[in-house]
Amino acid sequence: MNRRQFLRAGALAGVVTVGTTVVGSAGAGRVAGAGAPHRATASGTTMPNGTGTPTPTPTEAVATPTSDWEPSGSVAVPGATETVLAPDGETAFVAVGDGFAVLDLSDPTEPTVLTRETGISPPGTDRELVQAFDVKHDDGELLLAGPASYHPDSFRGVVRYDVTDPGAPELVDAVETTYPVHNCCFADGLAYLTGNDDDRNPLVVVDLAGGGEVGRWSVLDGDDRWADVDQAVRRLHDVWVQDDLAYLAYWDAGTWIVDVSDPADPTAVAGITPIDPGTFEGKSYLERYRETKEPPGNVHYVATDPAGELLAVGKETWNSNAGLEGTTPGPDDPGGPSGIDLYDVSDPTEPTELATIEPPATADPNVGGVWTTAHNFEVGERYLYSSWYEGGVKVHDLGDPTNPREVRYFRRSSTTSFWTAQLTSPGGSVVASSRYNPADLDAPAVVYTFPDVPRETPTATPADTERPPTSAPATADTETQSGNEPTGTRPGDEPAGTLPGDGTTGGDGPGFGPLAALAGLGVGAWRLLGGGDDEQ
Repeated sequence: MNRRQFLRAGALAGVVTVGTTVVGSAGAGRVAGAGAPHRATASGTTMPNGTGTPTPTPTEAVATPTSDWEPSGSVAVPGATETVLAPDGETAFVAVGDGFAVLDLSDPTEPTVLTRETGISPPGTDRELVQAFDVKHDDGELLLAGPASYHPDSFRGVVRYDVTDPGAPELVDAVETTYPVHNCCFADGLAYLTGNDDDRNPLVVVDLAGGGEVGRWSVLDGDDRWADVDQAVRRLHDVWVQDDLAYLAYWDAGTWIVDVSDPADPTAVAGITPIDPGTFEGKSYLERYRETKEPPGNVHYVATDPAGELLAVGKETWNSNAGLEGTTPGPDDPGGPSGIDLYDVSDPTEPTELATIEPPATADPNVGGVWTTAHNFEVGERYLYSSWYEGGVKVHDLGDPTNPREVRYFRRSSTTSFWTAQLTSPGGSVVASSRYNPADLDAPAVVYTFPDVPRETPTATPADTERPPTSAPATADTETQSGNEPTGTRPGDEPAGTLPGDGTTGGDGPGFGPLAALAGLGVGAWRLLGGGDDEQ
């Protein structure tokens, strides 16, 4: 029995989850009304860290960075959010909200902007893409997704570019959806989309070459008890695909591993679920709202190492005082930033927790305070490269994944807020995008380069090692921002979130925006540009 057959057999026997017991077997998500043509350990063995991390009150100083690691270069890239790299490590592609920018990193001490593609309106529509916060690269092609949340005037979906000549990107085609696309993954001609439709919130797989949606899977297929829980706490925030497995960041519904070897028939393999669906029963509107902001849960970003044996799960949390008095966490309030959990997934049917990387300290853990919660990252062969908003950029040695060791740390909370950290090549450079300058809201976003941890001996090329397809010391900052919830003034903020219960808009969404009910429309996708199979 080969590995994939083994996984299928395990899935048919029932889904194993960490932390909760799944009622019923795993159902495969199938296409229902696809769009017209136009990609757990055994129960009780381990428990994820669901308590959050205690944080200092706003009157306490934050931690001082522990290394003299400083940027080696930088370049202004207005609107910069997610950043991905070409396999050679000399080109970066950066989502900028209204399009993407291409950076030349051949000299990491002086990165330059090669070109900037904005005002993207695919043929067949008069709408332009906005709120494009995610971008993915695979085999000379680029996929740009958006809008990150509901936007009445934006093109919704993904656009694909040929970037074999990075300085002259060419639009290949586009797929329009009836839902916003917050994040995506792109591998082997398949696009894996976060299909948050205010209902099942499925993973949607689109075959770009064949011209249509081929499959979908929802957390409700893995555990139908989540159907009774407000959909706002079980949105699909992100997806990572490697070796025929999709790793899904399902916010408070946890992390799910899904077999996508047959993209038309995705099947659950395991779930890492720190919160039981029954926890939400009887909770008030404001209690459910606060739950979308605070630990435990809030699975935001997931990625595996190149071997597919180590899984990192990042959680994005704060303290929320919505409907409460006071501004700081109390003894019965676990609010504050969360870190990155590490799991052994060498047997994906039995993920085993190994360790948790705690978040940097913050002077103000509130949603409107100093953000130091985990954001996007890359898991290399030995090192983890992570971003923490105002908490900075870190590198951890994962030689012993049960005891990750911090080896590099840059933090300048007063002037940077990092979105991601990516590696060009082993021993090369770390590329990190800072979405805004807290001290000057009119200043552009900046992409920084840092020297990587030195390697003792040469290693294989980055294409073979670190990067599977896509999918004076800084001074500690003690400034705070007043108010219980954010004011919405941070440039590049993930847009305001849907409040559980009534679909109204709040000012501090955790990475999701209000998804308008699109009456009469499904979550299908269709081709806008290109002739499908006839032109492939």
